[in-house]
Amino acid sequence: MLNSRWPHSAMILLLALAPGMIARAAEPVETPLSTTRPEMKKQIQGLKERTARLPLPPLTPEDRAAGRPVVNNARLRSLYLPASWQPFLVPGWGGSSAVKPGASTTAILNSLQSSPDYAFKTRLFWIVSRTNDCQYCLGHQELKLKRVGMTENQIASLDSRWDLFPAAEQAAMKASRKLTIAPQEFGKPDIAELQKQFSDSEIIDIVYTVARYNAVNRWTSSTGIPQDQAFGGEEPSELDTPTADEFANVPSKVAPSDYKPRPDWESREVVAAALQAARSRTPCVELPSVEDARLILAADTPGVTPPAWFQAMARLPIAIDAWKQRQALVRDGKTAADLRVQIAWVSARENRAWYSAGHARARYLALRGDEALLDSFVALEQAAQPGPAEALRFARKLTSAPHTIRDADIARLKEHFSDHEVAEIIQLTCEANAFDRFTEALQLPLEM
Repeated sequence: MLNSRWPHSAMILLLALAPGMIARAAEPVETPLSTTRPEMKKQIQGLKERTARLPLPPLTPEDRAAGRPVVNNARLRSLYLPASWQPFLVPGWGGSSAVKPGASTTAILNSLQSSPDYAFKTRLFWIVSRTNDCQYCLGHQELKLKRVGMTENQIASLDSRWDLFPAAEQAAMKASRKLTIAPQEFGKPDIAELQKQFSDSEIIDIVYTVARYNAVNRWTSSTGIPQDQAFGGEEPSELDTPTADEFANVPSKVAPSDYKPRPDWESREVVAAALQAARSRTPCVELPSVEDARLILAADTPGVTPPAWFQAMARLPIAIDAWKQRQALVRDGKTAADLRVQIAWVSARENRAWYSAGHARARYLALRGDEALLDSFVALEQAAQPGPAEALRFARKLTSAPHTIRDADIARLKEHFSDHEVAEIIQLTCEANAFDRFTEALQLPLEM
């Protein structure tokens, strides 16, 4: 069993390290879905040779000397996203307070591995990444798990033999995969299963962690970041290592081969009923008190009544950082305000995340948007200019089927937007997906 107050520096580093409607049949991808471990390892090793979909200049000695990020994920973020959108607790690579800016990958990982929940959360990150077929993140988690002492066969077990892990971890793995591949089906029964193994505060942490990993996967896979040549050491990392016979031909039970397209959007009447029900529902876990959340929020925004999403995470050490980042996602950047809100609405509707949908709807109406356009994706798409319409199609696809994003999807965005704007559209969709999962899994009551 894990500590009830897990440190979050490990998770935060993992986040930094780490035409028409969407087709209802899965589109072909550039690399086939790997259903066995040898296929997967070949793909994550081969990712080292790919070219990023957004320009990523070579790392220079000057970059290293200046203490700039050296891992490709963090480098791409620093090049294209506003500083206020970066992972929490900056400065420091990913935010570990024990790590100084410019520290080596090895030093950072050595520091984080002392956290008691590091290995557990890294296993969950592996599960989420395999479910999303995020090959970049899979490569990182493979190497991290080896660093904490897991053998090749133990890591292979994550793909097919969950029965070899403790009951608590099995419950967390099952919940993580469902919340990743089918958030619209995740609900109180799934939380009840977790409550057999974890406290409510631990469940909030698990749900938040898994939600964040879903954001990271969507960023790294859609931007097409090449796998780092070395990670966790100075020598080049080898990812395509031998697989034992007992795992070599075993089909994955985690990869999204069972992916099912999301259903069409419900009618206005159904949505109105869902939003009304969300206003009166009770969270499926005990949240920190409003008073405690208000005291914590006062450090940044005194006198504000905390919304339910902040109340839920009030005991997490990164609560204020999450609050600041969410405000920055509205305030900073190059993308138009109405497009940001529409991306949030599209994500929430695809995920059937009614708390998120309520917030997006309120922001949309505050911008004097036409409410009738929210009734269907077709209405939104047809009312938009070509660029925003392409962005909405992309957001819908990245939300529902991240494993089907191709070079052509990014190329179409780049016909209408600058590289910085493309990066923001991707990240806005990523953040919306995290917010959807966190707030709806906990059944948070809608304030508006």
